[in-house]
Amino acid sequence: MTCRQRSPTWLKCPQSRVVKMLVRHNTQLLEQAVDLLVKRAAIPTLEAEAAAQDKIARATGFRRMATGAAVAFAAIGLGIGAALFFDRGDTKIAEEAPKQPKQTDRVHPDDRIADVEKKPRIDDGKEIPVPPSKPIAIPPEKPVTIPDKPDVKTVEFTKFVNRDVQLMGGTWRLTSGHFFRDENDVMWENAWCYTRQVVNGVDVNIELVNRVSPSAKPQAPISSGATLASVGLNDDTALNLATECPWLDGVSFRRSDFAEGIARRTEREKAQEFVVKDGWDALGGDFMNMPMRNVSFEDCQTQCNRNDRCMALTYNKKFRACFLKGSATVLVRNIDAATAARRVVEAALQYSSLVFATNTVVVGHSYSNTEMGYADCISACSTAEVCVGFNFDSKNRMCALMDNVVSSSKFTGVESGLKATAN
Repeated sequence: MTCRQRSPTWLKCPQSRVVKMLVRHNTQLLEQAVDLLVKRAAIPTLEAEAAAQDKIARATGFRRMATGAAVAFAAIGLGIGAALFFDRGDTKIAEEAPKQPKQTDRVHPDDRIADVEKKPRIDDGKEIPVPPSKPIAIPPEKPVTIPDKPDVKTVEFTKFVNRDVQLMGGTWRLTSGHFFRDENDVMWENAWCYTRQVVNGVDVNIELVNRVSPSAKPQAPISSGATLASVGLNDDTALNLATECPWLDGVSFRRSDFAEGIARRTEREKAQEFVVKDGWDALGGDFMNMPMRNVSFEDCQTQCNRNDRCMALTYNKKFRACFLKGSATVLVRNIDAATAARRVVEAALQYSSLVFATNTVVVGHSYSNTEMGYADCISACSTAEVCVGFNFDSKNRMCALMDNVVSSSKFTGVESGLKATAN
């Protein structure tokens, strides 16, 4: 018989208390187990929350660092701006730009877009209509004004006029340039005329006329004599071309209307300078009715300077005789002579090594026998490399050029010469 059977009162059975205590103890363990399971199930959630908190903390730290850096850069910029401002010296301070009205992201309810549908409001079962939205006022755009003519002014420009002219069997393109200070000027300031020719693949520019002003006397020719000669022109033919130059003012000029340019005057004055070679005689090129006797060496130079055709002179100091010459190429040794040549022909002078003898004949092989004058015979031997000497028969005016000389002997009526380098 159990305790329950023996006693109707449950509390009077000591065995029942032991059982009850065991039941309570087992329940607590169950609760702990359930709690443990719940906590284990919550671990992923807690880890996710921890990770989120970590990201939030990092973002907050990054924002603080970025804000600090921005403040630092702003401070540096303000410092540099202040330094530049106070270092400007006497320069004027620019006007402060007008402040722009502060904008806000908040939109007034009445300024919402009109085409957004608004639903009616229900109050106590009654439908209250919504008032229509106010349209947004859009200010009209300001019209852009485009000027009819741009406010751009052209200064310092040149207009050109061309004309083709036939001269000496060829076509010459004459070009005149006119310089204007302003595009609205009705008259040019100065003008010039030129032509171009290709010589041996080189483009040669020949300046013909220069007009320093519309009313000034034109100057021509401008290019040097050497430049003119390189294209087959001289002062005379260049002036003929200059009369054909086209001009914007429609004027034309005759040869007598041109003045000598400064550059050509300087060239001419320089060309009139003489280079003196004492102890040398210039062969050939004598003018008619030479020599002028009983004159000084200075008077001889003055006479040559007055004649534009005179390029050189030879003065015989022993007989005070002056020989004006239209050309000078070969100079021979003569202690009694002095030669003066213009600088323009100085580069063409050749210095001969011939030594002369009177009533003397050189013996050897003659490669040429020609009738000519004594000066021409000397010049022919001086300019020929093969010639080592010559014999000139003054009675018959015969010149024998020698390419080999072995000896010399006395012979009346023969003038001879022998190059100093010959054997």
